[in-house]
Amino acid sequence: MGVDETPTSVRAARAAYLGELLFRSGMPVFALLDAARDPGVVNVLEAGDCPYACLYSGHSGEIYKPYAPYLAQIAPGSRLLETLLMKGWGQSIGYFIGSRAEPAELLTHLRKFLFVDLPGKERRAYFRFYDPRVMRAYLPTCTPEQLDDWLREHLEWFVLEADEGAQAKVFVRTTPERRAAQGISDRLLLTPIQLPDVPASQDKVAHAPDSRIPV
Repeated sequence: MGVDETPTSVRAARAAYLGELLFRSGMPVFALLDAARDPGVVNVLEAGDCPYACLYSGHSGEIYKPYAPYLAQIAPGSRLLETLLMKGWGQSIGYFIGSRAEPAELLTHLRKFLFVDLPGKERRAYFRFYDPRVMRAYLPTCTPEQLDDWLREHLEWFVLEADEGAQAKVFVRTTPERRAAQGISDRLLLTPIQLPDVPASQDKVAHAPDSRIPV
């Protein structure tokens, strides 16, 4: 992982807050990670305690293993989660998603977005949706049809670092009923979060506002 000059106490406060936030909804949590941003990603996955799979399949997965994107299912209190939050947050190596889909089904769904057709060109290009810098710019520009194709029954929310590690951007899926009741068309609602810079008491963590990733 890259060098993070943020004080350890601040990183720990942010990690505690994010760790509670990620599991608040009660659904499985996954991380999309980009080894091309940091070769240490593969080492962290291999030394970790959570199941993972490469988004590239077959021969491509073997050839590009050191630089490939990965999907990992995150367990509360795991070493992998601690490493990602303490050392990876703010380094643009990936982000977190919530999904009720089976891991293999989610992996198949995400692989559909690895390539995009370029207008007016015969060649296809890689779509680096596993890079938080790409995704936080892409999601707000999606049409309703594009979001429907992205979300399907697979994706419920996204938690991405903002331009600075001191902030997070949370995109939460809305239901048709909620859109009809509120008169909105947004498939995803964005909530920006200013992360804490001092350790919070257990009482404050337990009672943090719960509107960002609703159960």
